[in-house]
Amino acid sequence: MKSQNIRPPLKGARAERGISLVIVLILLVAVSVLGIAVLRSSAMQERMSANLRDRNLAVQSTEAALRFAQDQVLAGAAWDTNVPDGDSCSEDGICPTGSAPSWQDLPDTQYDSDLIPEPPQYWIEYLGQGPARRGSCDQIPQPLDCFSPMYRVTARTRSEGRADVTMQANIISRIPEPGT
Repeated sequence: MKSQNIRPPLKGARAERGISLVIVLILLVAVSVLGIAVLRSSAMQERMSANLRDRNLAVQSTEAALRFAQDQVLAGAAWDTNVPDGDSCSEDGICPTGSAPSWQDLPDTQYDSDLIPEPPQYWIEYLGQGPARRGSCDQIPQPLDCFSPMYRVTARTRSEGRADVTMQANIISRIPEPGT
């Protein structure tokens, strides 16, 4: 019979059995937590980018409504020489000072209805007479352009669950000089 040379295990080795498994599991948990943190950060960045895009679209469509209303004021209709009243407020969207707003929808051709679900709106408020061209009131008799009507245009874009944007601009509508 052959004798085999069997050595008993060392005391330290017996205590180390399975320690590498515990270390690997701890590292795996740490890497998993780090991966989840990166995924959450990435999702947050994506939401922030979508909100920024939505806000930019709302600002652009509100500016389009403001520009459209400004063009309406500067075009000089009959209300350019007459003080607006309650009837013109509901018909034309040009309201006297202090009246309740009468929001008018921007025409579909003036904005991208595929990107903005609800039309931008504007409201024009008559503020009274303001100064016209320098020296135009010095003449006798005073010409038509001595004082010019002033308006405040308020434009807004709002949709459920989207960015709401409101802008205002004050406009002095110049009455053209006679003969031009």
